Amino acid sequence: FPRRGLKQADLLKAVRGLQLGGQATKFPWVYLPDPRIAIFGLNSNNLGNLSVGTNAMGDLGYYQLKRLAALLYRHREVPIKIVALHHSPNIPEVDTAKRRKQRPMSRLERLAHQIPREQRRALLLLCIAHNVRLVAHGHLHVEEDRRITGTRIVGAPASTEPSNAGHYHFWRYTIRGSEPRLYITRHSVAVAPSPTVLKAR
Repeated sequence: FPRRGLKQADLLKAVRGLQLGGQATKFPWVYLPDPRIAIFGLNSNNLGNLSVGTNAMGDLGYYQLKRLAALLYRHREVPIKIVALHHSPNIPEVDTAKRRKQRPMSRLERLAHQIPREQRRALLLLCIAHNVRLVAHGHLHVEEDRRITGTRIVGAPASTEPSNAGHYHFWRYTIRGSEPRLYITRHSVAVAPSPTVLKAR
């Protein structure tokens, strides 16, 4: 069902939250934590909250991809470039998923959980042309690490997950290395529940 009037309110909440955290609110953005590394952020949530059927769909749009191309060109001398977005730029087709021993997603699931085909192709072409080393995404809550046309794509599982012992943990990724190798390790960091959480159980 359409959520009339709520999309703009949801967007304003998200922008205020980013501002409180001192984060960028205009996309795409670029962050250089080190002169050798440039992280480019994309907003793939443009189609969210339209209806039950399209709530999870992603969209980058022509103008955002055009601005990303300009940012990538401006930072062409940075050796390690990483693109981060929420939605998957590539969900494996049924045969590929089976070969990787993953649960294949239906055509409808793939449609609803990744960005549109033309935008996926444009993003990957930009990554190839500008030597992007890594594309990181979430949304599927599935741990993935694969290469598509030479570009490494890493999908992160859910950022926080309960353990069997009732504690929560979150994932921290460490990226290290230089040309031509990039190493990614994942660490689980346990977080003890607060006393109020324990009482609520």
